[in-house]
Amino acid sequence: MRSTQYSQTRESIIAAHMSEVIRDLRLVDVADYIAFIRYELFANIADIVNSATELHYFPQTLQFGHGGEYELDWDRHPRIILDMEFRNMGVYAYFRVLIDAEGSQIDLNHITFDQASKSPTHNTERLALAFEDARIPGSPRQATG
Repeated sequence: MRSTQYSQTRESIIAAHMSEVIRDLRLVDVADYIAFIRYELFANIADIVNSATELHYFPQTLQFGHGGEYELDWDRHPRIILDMEFRNMGVYAYFRVLIDAEGSQIDLNHITFDQASKSPTHNTERLALAFEDARIPGSPRQATG
């Protein structure tokens, strides 16, 4: 997706809501992710993602998108890239989570809104509201900042 001021803001919103999920994803050894991706055992990754999201989000709102990659070479730390899908309140976001030793990053690929507003700012607010609405009430939340 072409980067705009709105896509950067939307990536920040997603990153803030993904922080505890990414923290849980990092509990799995990077070698396991590499093996699962290399041998196309994506159901195993889906199970890991489901376990990481089930404490924080209602079922079927945030899930693994059934694709992933890894970057591994001699000159840097390994990086895991997982496709993710978010669906709630007429907001559909398709993004990638990039995880490495340095931290994590969100790369928003595509986002659509049912009955989209002509105002990108309003649509961005809908994304934030949809993520808040998808959260399980009382779920543990990691401080962001």
